[in-house]
Amino acid sequence: MSFIILILIIILLYATLTKYGSIYKVLFMTALVISMTAAFLIYGMNVFGKSDTLIILNTEMNRTVFIHACIIWSAADLFVILKIFKNYRKYTVVNS
Repeated sequence: MSFIILILIIILLYATLTKYGSIYKVLFMTALVISMTAAFLIYGMNVFGKSDTLIILNTEMNRTVFIHACIIWSAADLFVILKIFKNYRKYTVVNS
């Protein structure tokens, strides 16, 4: 599971730091970021439908902690998406 979290962090860093020359690349990265969060949310909801705890990296999470983790993750996604659009806007202004 820690490998998956490492991949998530690398993808978010790449999305934040790269230059976007095409709106299609912007839309793809935005969809990728949102889909990762949605997958975690759906997985958590499925687990909580069967039990009262979610275990990630040998750490038990109850529903309250899961909800807070999803809120924080969504806020980070919002920051990354805003940075993606800002990088795209800067790239188009410089190269126009």
